[in-house]
Amino acid sequence: MRVQSACLLLLLLCAAVLSQTYNDFKKKHILPENGSRKCDDMMKNVNGINQCKRINTFINQKAEKVKALCKGKKNEYITHKFDVIDCKMKSVKPCKYKSLALKGKKKKVKCENGLPVHLEQGKCKSKKNRFRF
Repeated sequence: MRVQSACLLLLLLCAAVLSQTYNDFKKKHILPENGSRKCDDMMKNVNGINQCKRINTFINQKAEKVKALCKGKKNEYITHKFDVIDCKMKSVKPCKYKSLALKGKKKKVKCENGLPVHLEQGKCKSKKNRFRF
């Protein structure tokens, strides 16, 4: 019984960690309307303490327009073409990033209760700049 309880608790904790809210999505994936648009600055809001995320994609569109794509969608994915900026890690300690602007990239967004909550990670073609921690 103890093992089952521990497994259930672990499963619930994993689900809580993996879930993301609309505000999390906005902070991690929508370009800021005001302020710096440099990857090094934007990634400070994405990275955890003492962590450098390897790559992160920011959508170059107003949050309200991205939000409108999920209107009426309960729990499904949509695919849409966006202009994006990929911030790719180039060094650790401190975390430094290079910027790559891409136009019209197909991206898959998960909608929950009419709000975007997750941007599906694309496949990274290059194995360069992989860091081990």
